[in-house]
Amino acid sequence: MTPGTWLVATTVLGRPVPVAGRYPHLCGMTTTATRSGNPYRYTGRNCAACAQQLDPRAGAG
Repeated sequence: MTPGTWLVATTVLGRPVPVAGRYPHLCGMTTTATRSGNPYRYTGRNCAACAQQLDPRAGAG
């Protein structure tokens, strides 16, 4: 079985981000919101890597 990629991180960063590695920080990056088409800027509050640093259980699953 080949490992997959983190879809949101891959889209925002513009490169494949394998699930085997650590989830990258997206905080401070801007992308286009899928439904509205408006610019969307990630903050530490909605960055999965930041959330995992605050609570290591957040990435468990």
